[in-house]
Amino acid sequence: MLIRGEDSAINLPSTLTEEEKWHYDLFGYLVFRQVISPAEVEQMLEIANNWFADPDAAPEPVNVTQDEYSGVLNNIQYGDRIFERLSLNEKVLRVVMGLMWNRPRLFNCALVMQKQRPISDDEKERFHRDTSGFDFPDGFHNPHNDYQAGNGQIYSNFVNTAITLVDVPENNGFMCIPGTHKSRIEFPTTVGIDDEWAPAITFELKAGDCLIFSPRLMHGTKFWKVDYPRQVVFNRYQFSFYFNENYNLPIEAHRHCISDDEYELESIQRSEKEFAKRILKKLEKGEELC
Repeated sequence: MLIRGEDSAINLPSTLTEEEKWHYDLFGYLVFRQVISPAEVEQMLEIANNWFADPDAAPEPVNVTQDEYSGVLNNIQYGDRIFERLSLNEKVLRVVMGLMWNRPRLFNCALVMQKQRPISDDEKERFHRDTSGFDFPDGFHNPHNDYQAGNGQIYSNFVNTAITLVDVPENNGFMCIPGTHKSRIEFPTTVGIDDEWAPAITFELKAGDCLIFSPRLMHGTKFWKVDYPRQVVFNRYQFSFYFNENYNLPIEAHRHCISDDEYELESIQRSEKEFAKRILKKLEKGEELC
């Protein structure tokens, strides 16, 4: 695959397998099992639960917002290095790199909590696409949320990774309509979430599993029906070459809270990043990713 650099075209070998390319192009998502260990899951849950229980205990710049049935921890990678390591997880980054030509930039890191709650009869689950704040008409390429494939390669300049910290039974949590990342037709307002014209699916996941998906998918969240809270870490990446979806990252005032790799991951950079080069070298040597 060739893309035009500042001076010349450079060859970028894909870090995706042919099977992964096929599946992502067809459906718009990939599922990877046990990208983190049970011990890491338990440590993350303990930290997150402490911050939710006592928001003042969360170190800056971690931001805690919550109500009776939901909560969000933003900038968690600055609060504890275990969350930073999650955003730099090589097993996940290999795939993200393959979807955006080895140049990912982390622009958001948040842990989302969702509890079971009363649902009124007229309340419906809904689909959406991520828009970056501006609704491009269907049929037009949103430059901040684009998907293309050609010549056996993929370009997905906005990728979400969702690592669940709890078991997710079927018909709970994340839902999507497979293949809609390529749709250029406006989603009909007459189509409901349980309509046969909207064949939505959910995913049965175990704690430590990772779902990687295109935010161009028509997606949403099912009502949580389990008696323990849903907790999932979302890392959102964009093509580092020129996208800056979140001007707040990296947070210079708290630069000391993150590693050089994390700082590089959050920074706009035209050339390949050093952590990406290391992953490519490991793949070339057949070494195991961590």
